[in-house]
Amino acid sequence: MDLRRLRLFLLLAEEKNFHRAAERAYLSQPALSQQIQALERELGVRLLERRPFRLTPAGEALAREGKALLREVEALKERVRRAGREGLRFGVPENLLPDLMPLLDHLRRGLGEAVEVLEMHTPEQVKALKEARLDYGLAGLKVADPAIEEEPLFKVPIVVLLPEDHPLAGQERVPLAELREAPFLLLSRETLPPLHEAFLEVFRRAGFAPRVVREVSRFSQAVSLVAAGVGVHLTLAPYRVFPHPGTVLRPLEEEASLQVALIYRKDPPPPRLGEVRALLRAWAP
Repeated sequence: MDLRRLRLFLLLAEEKNFHRAAERAYLSQPALSQQIQALERELGVRLLERRPFRLTPAGEALAREGKALLREVEALKERVRRAGREGLRFGVPENLLPDLMPLLDHLRRGLGEAVEVLEMHTPEQVKALKEARLDYGLAGLKVADPAIEEEPLFKVPIVVLLPEDHPLAGQERVPLAELREAPFLLLSRETLPPLHEAFLEVFRRAGFAPRVVREVSRFSQAVSLVAAGVGVHLTLAPYRVFPHPGTVLRPLEEEASLQVALIYRKDPPPPRLGEVRALLRAWAP
């Protein structure tokens, strides 16, 4: 059976309309009709009635079984791809990579194979998982996609970056409420909308909206501006591994964190899933 024709038939069965199906397939209606007729000749049965549109019993069976067949074909393609490469591919956000390297090394040793690390923010990880370009992701943001499984691992604290001569720089923990009037440097929405929203939620829970004097796109940009006294900046704890001349990082007094989760495609599941889960449970940050 020609799989391209099968995909076109399933698209038509979903749309129940030649015009809409042809538009989605980037074909003319006559070209789509010819492909369906060729599939009917190949199978030796009539698959649908055109006026009014309805699937025949044979068409209903093909629509039902064809979807399962295509899923099996995609699963087979992925198994072949995996057999042709070594190691597992993990997506990790750039800002979490420093703290997650011990975990990734733990996985490499436990699995006894290479672990390839690809720097990707959570939305990029989801897209790569669905396109089979990634086996697993370590996501720092909430995932709301029915095709992706999400298993919480641990939390990464949100901290505040202050100039070293700031009045609160000497405190062990900084109450965010005491920065109500402070000028803030905020990660721009365009850079990473979910993380931008996560920071805004921290402010909402503290009971105020930040006085944003400038938006930033990278942590290095924020560090230089904080050191110059332009403002203060919320960020994630993993950045503590970097030197920050003229600045200090302090934990917040309020509970503020991002949940790190293991994410992967549900169907087909990733290789060695049971072993990866067991190794993650055995690892303590």
